[in-house]
Amino acid sequence: VDVAGGRPALPCRLDMAFDMKTAGQETVKPEGRHAIDETALTHFLARELPGFEGQVSGQNSGTASPTYLLETTAGKQYVLRKRPPGKLIKSAHAVDREYRIMRALGTVGFQVPRVHLLCEDEAVLGTSFYVMDFVRGPIVDNALLQAIPEERRGIMMSIVRTLARLHSYDPAALGLLQAGSAYGRLGGFYERQIATMSRTSDAQVAGSAGMVPPMRSFRPLLDMFRAHMPEDKSCIIHGDWKPDNMILSQDPGPKEVVAVLDWELSTIGHPMSDLANLCLAYHMPAGNPVGYPAFDTSPGSGIPAEDEVHRAYCEAAGVTYPIVDWSFFVAFACLRLSVIAQGVAMRVAKGQSSALGAASEEVVRKVVAAAEFMCDLGFDIMRKARGESSKL
Repeated sequence: VDVAGGRPALPCRLDMAFDMKTAGQETVKPEGRHAIDETALTHFLARELPGFEGQVSGQNSGTASPTYLLETTAGKQYVLRKRPPGKLIKSAHAVDREYRIMRALGTVGFQVPRVHLLCEDEAVLGTSFYVMDFVRGPIVDNALLQAIPEERRGIMMSIVRTLARLHSYDPAALGLLQAGSAYGRLGGFYERQIATMSRTSDAQVAGSAGMVPPMRSFRPLLDMFRAHMPEDKSCIIHGDWKPDNMILSQDPGPKEVVAVLDWELSTIGHPMSDLANLCLAYHMPAGNPVGYPAFDTSPGSGIPAEDEVHRAYCEAAGVTYPIVDWSFFVAFACLRLSVIAQGVAMRVAKGQSSALGAASEEVVRKVVAAAEFMCDLGFDIMRKARGESSKL
C-alpha cells in the first residue's frame, strides 16, 4: 500500500472524471465490463482514505482507462482511475506511473490534481487503481472550437507556459531517476523511439493476416530521421500534450491551465516531442482521414500562429528561438500517429477493436488509409524542409 502524504501506500494510477454540469466533464453510469463493486470500493476507501464516505457516482466516457467520479456524503469529490479489465500488455494503462509522476509534480506545485492513494491489490476492484482530487473546470477540444475566439489565444499561451514549466523540473530532484526504479532514461529518446516504431510497425503488419500492408513511406522516413537527428535533450515529458488534457479555470477573466490530466505516456524524453504534439494541429488539413483536429488560423479565429507559439515557449523555457530541426519533431509526431493508426487497423483486422466494432475489410482499408496519410505527411514535412522532392 502506498498513500501520498505519509500513510501506508496503496497501488494505483491517474486520469480524470468529470462533472455533469461542466463542459468536457460529463459522466455516465458505469455498466458492463466497466461496472465496479461499489460496496467493496466504499469499504476500501472508508478504511484507507481519511474522511471518505460515499458511492461511485459515474464514469468519464472519454478516456482509454476507466475513470470514475466519487462523491462523499459530506460533498467531497474524488476521481478514481483504474486499468481496464482483460488481458493487457504490461506497459499499457500504467496507472502506477501516472500516480508516481503526479505525486512527484504535486510536491513542487505543478498543476496536477492531488493524488491520495495507489492500490495495486487486484482483489479490491479486479485491477490496480489510484484516487485523486476532482478538479472542476472546462475542458476544450483540441482545435479549441469549444472556446470563444476571444479566449483561444490566451488558452494556447497558458498551455505553452505550463509546458515550459513542466520541462524545467529536474527529474533527479523529483526522485525519478533512482537506480532500479527510474521513471525513464536520460538521453537517446528519439533513437529509442525510432527503434520502437520500427519494431511495432513490423509486428502490426505481421499480425494482421495480410490485411495491413507496410506503409509506403515508412522506411524512407525512418532513414531520413536517422540521417538528421536533432540535438539530444532530456526532461520530464507528458507524452500527449494537447488541449483536451487540460482543465481550465472557470472564473471570469483569462482562462488558465489549473490541472493537467492523462499522464499515461509520460516519461523522460525530448522536450520538443511535447511541443510538436501540441502543434501538430497546425499541420493537419481540415477533414483529414485521421479525423485529427486542425487549427483554424484565419483572421478572427483567435488561434495564434504557430510561430507565436514557438516564441512563447522559447521565452518561457529560456531556450533559443527559432527552434532548430523543428521539421524533425513535427514529422516524428506524424510518424507516431501513423503507427498508432496502423495498430488500430491491425486490431480491427483481428476483430480485437471495441472502438470500431467487428473486423471488416472496409474499416481496415479506411484505417490503413489514415495511417498512410500520416506517414506520408511526415515524409513530406521532412523532404520539404530540406528542399527535396516529396516523391518516393
